[in-house]
Amino acid sequence: MGNSEGRLRLLGYIFAASILVSSGFLVMNFVDYIGLLNSMKMVEFSIDDVATRPVGDDIQIVVTFTVVNPTSYTRLKFSSLQCQLYLITDGDEGYIGVTAYAPPVDIPLRPAEERSYTATLTVSRSLSSYFSDESMESGLSWRVRCVIHFWTPIRKYYQTLNFYPTSSVPT
Repeated sequence: MGNSEGRLRLLGYIFAASILVSSGFLVMNFVDYIGLLNSMKMVEFSIDDVATRPVGDDIQIVVTFTVVNPTSYTRLKFSSLQCQLYLITDGDEGYIGVTAYAPPVDIPLRPAEERSYTATLTVSRSLSSYFSDESMESGLSWRVRCVIHFWTPIRKYYQTLNFYPTSSVPT
């Protein structure tokens, strides 16, 4: 009988240890998920500049943006960005085009580390009368609709944001 009692006791210890280890993994995943949820709502994204410049018969539009993870969550990655540009004139919006910008896929967003990127779109000047030399010298008003894609070990997600910047004046 002593031998079977020892085996049952060993089996009980193994079972208790596996429950303890499983509970530890469950708690770690829960804490990771809370960090993800916190970082998802707190990631800071901004457009620093929209610059327009003539390039032959075209207009080149360069959007400079910054993304920052202000949380302590370390497993968040920036995957890609897509911007749709709308030129605002006299209260109306004119759709200019879409530029898809994808930095090297899944760049880690370390806590408090600021990352800047640029997206460039080239538009034919003949497509729009909005790109006169006078309007470009005074700065243009825009609505920039951005779809920002993020990656975490738990899931991929995206945020859609609208910004209303004014073009910097070319120098």
